[in-house]
Amino acid sequence: MEKQLASTIKYFAFFGYFPSFDDVYTFFPKKISKKKLKTMFEAKKYTVGEYSSRFGLAKRKISKRKLNSWRFRLYLRLISLFPQIKLVGLSGSISMMNAKKEDDIDLFIITAKNRLFTGRFTSLILAFLLGLKRKRNDTRYALQATHFQNKVCLNLFFDERELGIPRFKQSVFVGHEVLQMKPVINKDRVYERFLEANQWVMSFFPNTPKISNFKFLISNQFPISKFKNYELNKNLKFKIENFSGWLEGQLKKFQLKLIKTHQTTEIITNTQLWFHPDDFEKKIKLP
Repeated sequence: MEKQLASTIKYFAFFGYFPSFDDVYTFFPKKISKKKLKTMFEAKKYTVGEYSSRFGLAKRKISKRKLNSWRFRLYLRLISLFPQIKLVGLSGSISMMNAKKEDDIDLFIITAKNRLFTGRFTSLILAFLLGLKRKRNDTRYALQATHFQNKVCLNLFFDERELGIPRFKQSVFVGHEVLQMKPVINKDRVYERFLEANQWVMSFFPNTPKISNFKFLISNQFPISKFKNYELNKNLKFKIENFSGWLEGQLKKFQLKLIKTHQTTEIITNTQLWFHPDDFEKKIKLP
């Protein structure tokens, strides 16, 4: 148990994050009572030192500034208006309010059924117009620490038809990402359905609360937007659906052609797109 506690703390330390007791409890790899873990936690004196505390506070302030920038707030407001976008979630360091000044803002997007490429196109165009789009990695910018600062990194897109993480990607690292993701836009309970589709995380983290109690994972700093479905004339709705389907097909062909010109380790399917320029899973040793 003590080795597992040390391993849990070490995982967070790799990312320069100083976990709370609740973080440690959620991601502890064995089923254990909070009381027992807390006793062990305190006995080992896993307390945040003065330097660590100040360092963590500085990162929280930086993260808040990034999320409160007018460009990013406008981006969220605009993207929420598109019916193709069902969920926008914060991932990576920003989801834990642990971003450094030079970090970008990682986003996870879930689109409506059969609108994966329309949703990606929309999110990319809006980011470009607002000056938020992150450029691809380029050796010319290797020494420019601020090149990606405050940009949005659109690295993960799911179609709501397939919300489950593929079996070959089910790992400790991805399990952390699933539980740490914070939704800022959530329509039609997509976030809740995403969690329900990924209950495999409990095999890695058995202290994970039941899906019905997952509200604690949503930070109060990012209120979830609620949207109503408006009734449309049936004929108009049919025409819109036909056009939307045609547009999706054209955008899919266009984007796949561009992706193939520089594809490396990206995962591209009809329902999921994985783009990770900095794949930390390959940099750390995980079980």
